[in-house]
Amino acid sequence: MDYISLTDSQDEGAWRCLCGNQPITEGFFPCNEQGEQVEPTPEAWTTDCYVCDRCGRIIRQSDRQVVGQRMAP
Repeated sequence: MDYISLTDSQDEGAWRCLCGNQPITEGFFPCNEQGEQVEPTPEAWTTDCYVCDRCGRIIRQSDRQVVGQRMAP
């Protein structure tokens, strides 16, 4: 299983994806199970996942595990 790393051990929000993406570049966005971006509201965001906007990896926030891949449109 793949996990993304932290760019700064003190900052849980400073992720670095396996593709090299970071929050300050393309970023990460709340998503559903298919990797489609959703609004971060309780109604729309029912997963604990973010999607990497560079490579489409779906990442579970709680442990930073890669749990899927967004399908190409």
